[in-house]
Amino acid sequence: MEPFYKLLRNGLIILVLLFVTDRALGALIEHFFFNEKQGDSAVTTHGILDANEDILIFGNSRASHHYIPELITEKTGLSCYNLGRDGMKMLYYETLLKSVLSYHTPKVVILDLNLNDFEYQHQEEQKLTAVLMPYINKNKEISEMIYTQSKMQFSLAHISTLYRVNSLPMSIVQHHLEIGQKHFSGYEPLSGNMPQSATVQHIDNANYKESKDQLTAFENFVKATRSKNIKLHVLVSPGMKIHKHNALKTADSILSKYDLKCYNYSELFNANANKLFYDVGHLNEIGAKAFTDSVIVDHLTEIPVAGIN
Repeated sequence: MEPFYKLLRNGLIILVLLFVTDRALGALIEHFFFNEKQGDSAVTTHGILDANEDILIFGNSRASHHYIPELITEKTGLSCYNLGRDGMKMLYYETLLKSVLSYHTPKVVILDLNLNDFEYQHQEEQKLTAVLMPYINKNKEISEMIYTQSKMQFSLAHISTLYRVNSLPMSIVQHHLEIGQKHFSGYEPLSGNMPQSATVQHIDNANYKESKDQLTAFENFVKATRSKNIKLHVLVSPGMKIHKHNALKTADSILSKYDLKCYNYSELFNANANKLFYDVGHLNEIGAKAFTDSVIVDHLTEIPVAGIN
């Protein structure tokens, strides 16, 4: 029996070493991750843990490049943060809003609705889970979302610290070395512009299909703001793509149930595209300033500094 006990002992030693290594290395990665000052993850971390601003902006890359918090604060006197993140959709916005509302109630929420935010995409939940996995122990809303999407990933994330942070080291190094785009209260300016010959792109997306999960997330987002008496503005920011099928009709149908509407600025700057756009989907810094000024005038000028009546 001695060889068996020796094998068992060695096996236990290996398991203990693996456990200690997992916890120690995982804790080290988490330390640097949660202390990032730049990059998408830093913006998400701010939203999940300490977004105490009066005005919060939600959306994907179009939000992060189109709304300038510093300009909004200067003109309104209210603190502002841009929580936009590249490549995200409604399920992410809803989860992030619920996280914020668990500890803070902003006065105003701006949702930048992308024209394909409701569109069905295969395995869209997996991307969302990967982005939010590092926060599974930081927030009840995140934990519940991951459990709903994948019970296996939920279990593995609690067994192994490295499992939930294994994709982070390269981006952590990049952001701590301040390589790449920098954000200013979540806003990421884009320099450069389209060629003078740039024209609007008409897209005939005949296979457009809306996701029930994304639609539910959108309505939940609206309900969450209403339950907290938060002033909600749903906007479509300027772009150079015109989709034959898009989220506008459905968004207005849902918003009308709450006496709200979607404000469509998608064609606001088409005549000056080469001066104001970085590419067909995003404004450059000049365009972002012009658009942010429009948003302030149209939606934020009547908000008193002391709060909403």
